[in-house]
Amino acid sequence: MERLWITGDCWLGCERTGVRVLWLGPVQWDGYTAPFMACEPCLDRLMAQASAYLVRRLVSA
Repeated sequence: MERLWITGDCWLGCERTGVRVLWLGPVQWDGYTAPFMACEPCLDRLMAQASAYLVRRLVSA
């Protein structure tokens, strides 16, 4: 799957602006939506956290 990186603001923790970000999906609340974007370092951290979670689930199963 090809990723489309654009220049924008990271919404995933570091809150840097004007950096390369990837759209992760919409954030929705009370009928409103906003784009949920993450920079590469934050996305790497999120993917590592998700991978660790999955490994823990597999080990405990």
